[in-house]
Amino acid sequence: MWNMPEPTIEVSPLALSILQLLDERPMHPYELAATMRERHQDEFIRLNFGSLYHTVDVLERNGWIVTAEREKEGNRPERTIYRLTPTGREVLVDVVADIVARPRREYPHFAAGLMFMHHLDAARAAAHLETRAGALGATVAKLSRILEELQAHGLKRLALIEMEHKIAMLEAERKWVLKIAREISDGQLEWSTGMVRDMEGLRRRHGSSTH
Repeated sequence: MWNMPEPTIEVSPLALSILQLLDERPMHPYELAATMRERHQDEFIRLNFGSLYHTVDVLERNGWIVTAEREKEGNRPERTIYRLTPTGREVLVDVVADIVARPRREYPHFAAGLMFMHHLDAARAAAHLETRAGALGATVAKLSRILEELQAHGLKRLALIEMEHKIAMLEAERKWVLKIAREISDGQLEWSTGMVRDMEGLRRRHGSSTH
């Protein structure tokens, strides 16, 4: 699985969200954005009107969506309603399947912070980790309230599974961060990185990448 080639089609989370909403029914861009916000998908994707309209344009150029109709109300600008094409639906299904099946290399900021945390003194590092744990707890509480609200409005668990996953990951990180903060404060985590002996031999054994 780790040696599988990278997919030939790169589709952003915003593009996937547009494709799946148009799989439900034709919509215009403003309705797409409003629906994403109603469902709190903006917790998982970077959403603004500039990127939305750009992504819609790219999807249309690729032939994955097409204009279904244009509507005009009073003096308002004409709005274009888009629908999903059969090719667009194939892309949606194939990309989602690939994302679910394939672990992908990601580069979170927190991992970079942990890599270089030894540049802080131990007490300061522990205090910052405790601050992070508090922020994570607040986010977990917020998302849990949103999850309950959406369920109360009739959405089933499968429709909210990504939020359940995010809550679980954030809670696991919160617990781990508090554990590391305690180990630093108690002196269990030695505040020294050490040196790798025989770096070339290590690289030969593990290759240039851990993935």
